[in-house]
Amino acid sequence: MRMRRRRGGAAILVIALLGVTLFVNTIPGRATTPAERQQPPITTFSDPQHRFRSPRSIAPGADGNLWFTAAYNRIGRITLDGEITAFGDSTGRVDTPDAIVAGPDGALWFTSLHDMIGRITTEGDIATFRVGDSAEPGPLGLAAGPDGNVWFTSLSDRVGRITPQGEATSFDVAAAGLSVPTGITSGPNGNLWFTSLSGRIGRITTSGEVTSFDATGENIAFPSDIVAGPDGNFWFTSPVTNRIGRITPDGTVTSFDAAPAGADEPSALAVGADGNLWFTNANNRIGRVTVDGVVNTYDMTDFDVRRPFDLTAGPDGNLWFTSLDNDRIGFLLLPISDGTGAPGAPAPEYQPFPWELIPELDPGWFPPVPTGPDPRCANSPAG
Repeated sequence: MRMRRRRGGAAILVIALLGVTLFVNTIPGRATTPAERQQPPITTFSDPQHRFRSPRSIAPGADGNLWFTAAYNRIGRITLDGEITAFGDSTGRVDTPDAIVAGPDGALWFTSLHDMIGRITTEGDIATFRVGDSAEPGPLGLAAGPDGNVWFTSLSDRVGRITPQGEATSFDVAAAGLSVPTGITSGPNGNLWFTSLSGRIGRITTSGEVTSFDATGENIAFPSDIVAGPDGNFWFTSPVTNRIGRITPDGTVTSFDAAPAGADEPSALAVGADGNLWFTNANNRIGRVTVDGVVNTYDMTDFDVRRPFDLTAGPDGNLWFTSLDNDRIGFLLLPISDGTGAPGAPAPEYQPFPWELIPELDPGWFPPVPTGPDPRCANSPAG
């Protein structure tokens, strides 16, 4: 983690003696500015052995670690302490793994090109399964289903499921106006919800019954990721229109403009342990939206982050993310204090330090300044 530092030990000592309370961030030795009170502490990790490039999707595993997909057909594992292991593909059938999710069977499941879905155990054993025509571009989104299977979306206008044994079944959703389904999530009501590039949100039962809801009236276009929110609704991103959307279980859609908060093409979405929703942006920012639709974004540039791509809640309660363009995995320390303790609340107006409360120092506390020639220099003038 790269942090800006300033010397400030003496000021901290004086503050402690006076009993003055300040909001302090993780940078030792100085109080926060108004902007810093809303900047989350961030830690990032890289692999010194360069065993992976361009990490993409990330998900928590049943083993208490985080798992991610990466370029060069790698599946990676990172511990909460930042120790990274990369697993190669010995099957020869994994091609550009992308989405990844923990399955009901305790393994990690991931998508691959050419209509393949892969499974990797927490010990690193990989198997692959074909879920359609190899000529098709392949599955896109993944979610653990309520029926003990893993569900997926496919660019061939289908939503499917795959059993732990690798048996796949898929259902056509184009007839319901849901062409090119993308993100998918499991809901608390036993159904699965997914986004469609047609500007619609779909719901599918585990038996394959499909319902479609139009979201275009809320300025939604090409919706992308979708998650089940902490408020009982479903939340999704609309990158093209810079909006975060919400749909109730009965299909009522509301959207919130994220652009005024600095968002640019919000994409991946996750629920944080702090009860808020978090999303990635194309402009090197990570955003937060409360269930009331209040949006904040945070610049990642000073923390060795280059293009945050995906994010997820970790088993440690923090928000973990991938940094696509500089091969790093990182996390945001949650919850974030905005200076009031209330999630999403604006930082209070900055108050300068009350220097007038510090008593005038007794000159006798300081040693006298020596006069006369400096014995270390023969030609030193007096005084």
